[in-house]
Amino acid sequence: MISLMDKVLDRLVPRATASADTSYYKNCDGCTYVAEYGYVGHWQKLCHVVGGKTGCTGCLYFRVGCA
Repeated sequence: MISLMDKVLDRLVPRATASADTSYYKNCDGCTYVAEYGYVGHWQKLCHVVGGKTGCTGCLYFRVGCA
């Protein structure tokens, strides 16, 4: 049974979550040749997961190679 103090604590302090904040790169397109750089690779965007919400930048980053 949940005690009165546990109920009060639940109202005052939010429960901890197991989700971790992280960042990762996501490919915007298939492997392509970019003449400006002279390489074959992927355009990528940087995505962040913060507090369970995801947000990404535009396709600003170029990664050389197609893996």
